[in-house]
Amino acid sequence: MDLVEGLFIITAFIFFISMISALLLMANKKFKTVRIFGWVLFALMIVVIVIMINFIIVSKDLRLIIYTLLITTYLLAEFLLDTVFKIDFRSKINLHIPYILLEYAACFSYVFGTLYIDNAIGWIVSFFFWAFLGVLIYYLIMQRKSRKENINQ
Repeated sequence: MDLVEGLFIITAFIFFISMISALLLMANKKFKTVRIFGWVLFALMIVVIVIMINFIIVSKDLRLIIYTLLITTYLLAEFLLDTVFKIDFRSKINLHIPYILLEYAACFSYVFGTLYIDNAIGWIVSFFFWAFLGVLIYYLIMQRKSRKENINQ
């Protein structure tokens, strides 16, 4: 494993920790704090672009280049939709479904990319992916509970 591959692995951990933290904050209605993670993902996008350029220059396996391209695309879409254009795409199903597909493409790219680089660390990153899914379920339950409370009032 070289330095850039190690950086890829570090960005995977930062990505999943940021996503998990943002969901936990949103589940507990701390929306102003969530904005911090938008900027973390923006910084992550810059690092992933540098990693992708390095992978292209040193002719890494095409899979790693595609993984970084998918991750960069997701991070760019997230940043543009949430921060720049401030589009409420999560409430519009025709915009939300492509976003979710892109999000999971990035998640799987991190999991499979780290598994390709280092098998043991890849399994640790996959644990973070499963933790992300668990927190997502918690967030959806809390959101549904909040809606029921609003309807009953």
